[in-house]
Amino acid sequence: MFRQFDFYIHGNQVELAGHKFLLGELTCELLNISPEEFEAMQLCAQKADDKAISQLHEMLMQYRLFQLTGPLKAAGDIDTYRSILSDIYSFNQTIFWFIDRGLMNLRKLDSENFAAALYDFYSHPGLDKMMVNHLRDGAHSFSLFDSIDVRYVPREIPDQPDNYAIYEVYTAQYLQVFLKMDFMKALMVGHSFRRCKNCKRFFLLTRGYRTDYCDRPLTDNPKRTCRQQGAKNIAKEKAKNNPVIQSYNRAYRRVTADKRRGNITANQWNAAKRRLADLRDMAVSGRLRDAEMEKLVRSDELYAALGIQRKNKR
Repeated sequence: MFRQFDFYIHGNQVELAGHKFLLGELTCELLNISPEEFEAMQLCAQKADDKAISQLHEMLMQYRLFQLTGPLKAAGDIDTYRSILSDIYSFNQTIFWFIDRGLMNLRKLDSENFAAALYDFYSHPGLDKMMVNHLRDGAHSFSLFDSIDVRYVPREIPDQPDNYAIYEVYTAQYLQVFLKMDFMKALMVGHSFRRCKNCKRFFLLTRGYRTDYCDRPLTDNPKRTCRQQGAKNIAKEKAKNNPVIQSYNRAYRRVTADKRRGNITANQWNAAKRRLADLRDMAVSGRLRDAEMEKLVRSDELYAALGIQRKNKR
C-alpha cells in the first residue's frame, strides 16, 4: 500500500484503479479526518500488535482512496502504516492553514487567485510555524519537493467511443505525493476547498461562486442540509438589521405576552398575528413607510383596529 501506485489525470478528473473522481475529491475526504479520529489511528500505530493494526486498517478503509490502492493485511508492515499517518498529518495540518488563511478569504474564486493565495502562503514570514517540519514535529514533514515518475499515454476516453486523449500517468510511492498532486491540480483547474461554517467540515467547490455551506445533511435533522440551514441563518442575520422586521418582532412578542397573561383570547391573538403579518408585508413591499408601520403595530393602535379590548390595561 503506497509503495507504488499509478493514477491518471485528464481534464478536471483523476482516475485511480479504474475509478474516476473530480480533482480534489479524494483529498477532501482525507482533510476531514478529525483530530480525535487521527489520535485513535496514532494510538493503534503505537501499539502495533495484530489487533491494533487490524483496527487501524479498518479506520483507513472507510476512505475511498485506501479502498482503491490495495488494502493491507491486518498483519502488514507497521512502518507502512506509520508512513501513511505521517503523510496525512503533514498534509492536513499544513493545508489547513492555507485553506483557512488563503482560500477562505478570497472574493473571486478562480485558478489565478488560487495561485496568488498559494504564493502568499509560501512567502509568508510565519510559514515555518504553519508548515509541518521535522525540526518541530518529529518525524513528520511537509515537503515542498517531490519525486514522481510521469509518462504520457494516448488512450480512448472512457464512455466516449472513438474519442482519444493523451493522459498524464503518474507513479507515486508515497501518499503525500498523491495528496499534493490531487490538491494542486484541483486548484489549477479552478476547483476550490472550503470549510463549511455550519458543520466545520471541508468540501470541494467546483464552480466559481462563493458559498460558505456544504450540502451535507444536518446531524440532528437529516432532512435539512447545511446550505439550507445557512440560508436560514443569513436571513435571520439580515432581519436583525431590518427596522421593519424589528418592529414586527417586538409587536409579536407583545401580543404573545398578552395572550400568555390572559389579557387577550387565543382567537384575538390569532387575529393580531394575521394583522401584524399583513402590516409587515406591506412595509417590506414599500406600500407602508417604516414610521407608519411602527405606529400601526403599537398595541393600542393594533387592538383598536381589530376591536380588541385588553382585560388588563396595565
